[in-house]
Amino acid sequence: MTSRKPAHLLLVDDDPGLLKLLGMRLVSEGYSVVTAESGQEGLKVLSREKIDLVISDLRMDEMDGLQLFTEIQKQQPGMPVIILTAHGSIPDAVAATQQGVFSFLTKPVDKDALYKAIDSALEHAAPSGDDAWRESIVTRSPVMLRLLEQARMVAQSDVSVLINGQSGTGKEILAQAIHNASPRSKNAFIAINCGALPEQLLESELFGHARGAFTG
Repeated sequence: MTSRKPAHLLLVDDDPGLLKLLGMRLVSEGYSVVTAESGQEGLKVLSREKIDLVISDLRMDEMDGLQLFTEIQKQQPGMPVIILTAHGSIPDAVAATQQGVFSFLTKPVDKDALYKAIDSALEHAAPSGDDAWRESIVTRSPVMLRLLEQARMVAQSDVSVLINGQSGTGKEILAQAIHNASPRSKNAFIAINCGALPEQLLESELFGHARGAFTG
């Protein structure tokens, strides 16, 4: 049995055979697993058990995987959900990830891809003590979570970082998070409003200047 991060997973699929097979595979990987054969049954499980991650089929009667995801987010915002489907398409995948589904995988599921998605979802599900550096950034978007992982890696390097983005997209918040994750986190983080400084003074402030450079 592979040693993995302890986690309690909820599997939702209206095919009992596939549900049993996937459950056995995940148990053999060290996960604790509970199953449900419908979206409604899955919601009942969520209401009475502490679940770390939900893996659901997309096409199910009465309540499909995306409808289940929507209900889960109403009850437990931030709960990571992985959607599986035998009828995968690009529009389905785009719709799922835009709504906040962590990962969208097609059946038959490649086990390594599934384990990787599970590990990644559990790692990024919620900031813990090790993730306190990004506590001001709340997201479940896979794209944003990948960006945060890149930011965490960059923070460990002694390099300059340039963050591009439109006004109001949170560049300063991300810069603060990178500072918090860096070896310099105990030092001051100073934010400068570049638009409020004349160009020459801004260059001097950021890059330094030679004595007498600004004299007539």
